[in-house]
Amino acid sequence: MKSISFQLFWAFFTAFSVVGAFVSAAPKVSPPEQYFPVYDYANDWLVYNPQYKNYVPFSQGVNEGTRFVSLYIDLIKNRNYVLLVKAESNGYLFLEGSLQNKITANQWQELNIDSLYKIYKKDELLLTVYGGPGIGDKAVLLCNKKKLTDPAVIEQTGRNFINIKPITFTPFGNLAAITLIIVLMLNAWIFNLNPLSFIRLINPIEFFNNDPRDQLSKMNKPHSNTVIFFVIISSMLMSFIVIYFSSNKLNLFSVSTILSEKSNTLQIVSDFFVLATIFFVLTYVKYILMVMAGNMLNLDKQIDNIFIKIIQSSYLFYAGLFLVVFMLSFNHVNWITDFRSYVLLPFLFFYSIRFVALYVVTKPPGSLINLYLFSYLCVIEIIPLIVGMKFAL
Repeated sequence: MKSISFQLFWAFFTAFSVVGAFVSAAPKVSPPEQYFPVYDYANDWLVYNPQYKNYVPFSQGVNEGTRFVSLYIDLIKNRNYVLLVKAESNGYLFLEGSLQNKITANQWQELNIDSLYKIYKKDELLLTVYGGPGIGDKAVLLCNKKKLTDPAVIEQTGRNFINIKPITFTPFGNLAAITLIIVLMLNAWIFNLNPLSFIRLINPIEFFNNDPRDQLSKMNKPHSNTVIFFVIISSMLMSFIVIYFSSNKLNLFSVSTILSEKSNTLQIVSDFFVLATIFFVLTYVKYILMVMAGNMLNLDKQIDNIFIKIIQSSYLFYAGLFLVVFMLSFNHVNWITDFRSYVLLPFLFFYSIRFVALYVVTKPPGSLINLYLFSYLCVIEIIPLIVGMKFAL
């Protein structure tokens, strides 16, 4: 029995010695000669967990197949140090979700902590490495240089950053794309429904056509399918412009009281359709009031023509404004902050020019009727404009 115990002891001792020798002989990650190693991030790797929507520690049994691994680097505590990144296979380095550099296999990349702090202005930085599966082929070391660094290193490091931002999808960006698709579909539908009327309605020259024998109102009535679709498109464009202003903290007509928090695409799209419905109803309420005022001034023959020109001009103006806003929003141009005080000037200019143009192109013979027409246009154009400008902001 004693001999068996003695043999077991020596067998355990021999196995332990072999394992210890293997562990001690395992290659350690060493930085280049000009650096002193300060800290090894080998045990700090994180992976993104979609279930918790956050970063969790890397687990050998669960995350061995992942190619994206991340680290949080404390920029305040590690000032004056250098971060070295290395991978055994080709990969990519990301900082705060932005692609920075390509990682060449078995080559150290140097990142100056002071430079990173000056560029990102953050206490903590998210570093992500994309490469081979797992973390066995990746190494990140915090080091200190053995000699003084050149003062130009910080500036040079900043210039070397590619800083390619990934594509981000925002609720308003999704709304812009959805609005563009819907408007294009409706325009195609109108064109197939009545090509001649569609071409004439989108032609700005037709707005100034005052020939009584060739008026658009003779072919299209306010309740015809073509005009209704044009009103729907104009209402959608107006709704989009209002939501754009609201998303940029410019609350026109206090619309925020009827809008949701716009935290997701579904909510902002529902707000879009609610506002479009309101604008559509208000447009035809205006037409009813135009008919009532026109009958009192004996201008009933001019009402349909004026309404069609109003819809035509509104469509052209808001379509052009939509395209401008669409391009600015997708290029992330924030111009409202600097031009907040002048944001209503394009609308004031448009409605003022339209008032004069409507009077010129619809002016019938006879001075008395001209006076009636001027008064009529003041009621349907100038008074709503004055009231709107007063309560817009």
